Amino acid sequence: MNTVWSRFPLSRLAGPAGAVALVGGLVLVPASAPAHAQGVVDVQCEGTFTSEFTPALTDQPQNISISNQNSYATCVTGLPGASTVTNSETGESCVNLLHVLTPFDETITWSDQSTSTVRWTSVEDTGGAGTFTGTVTAGRYTGDTAVKVSEAVDITGTDPELCPIGDGTISSASGPITLTFTSV
Repeated sequence: MNTVWSRFPLSRLAGPAGAVALVGGLVLVPASAPAHAQGVVDVQCEGTFTSEFTPALTDQPQNISISNQNSYATCVTGLPGASTVTNSETGESCVNLLHVLTPFDETITWSDQSTSTVRWTSVEDTGGAGTFTGTVTAGRYTGDTAVKVSEAVDITGTDPELCPIGDGTISSASGPITLTFTSV
């Protein structure tokens, strides 16, 4: 979940952008993020994510490794934090990435060095962005509902906009991310 060299309009990359955004687990939408939980908001942060895909995504399903770097630097509620997550996915492509993403854990280290481990169990492609839902399973805020929204606005590769039709690849993506923890 790392370096990006070019910027493409989301309208041209809605499929790949959404797929990339979700894979990284990583980008969240600003304060307009979900208001579905009934409890108190413990964390509401914005930041950025970067995802790297090894090997690069193509239109053909393959086993890949996804390396994500997430920075939750600007917080309305809670402390700033960051995480690095690497997970393996089977049968991934730039066409179906968001639909087959398996559950994964993300451990966030807060600015006071405390941690929270989130088990992301669901991801929804929201057309150019991904919304992850899960639960804080360990550390600070254990038991909170977690929501992360990411939007891949910078996508790199060889003609990444052509990946869904078999003429390009996607090697990385990055963009904004929003993280919200809500006690239940």
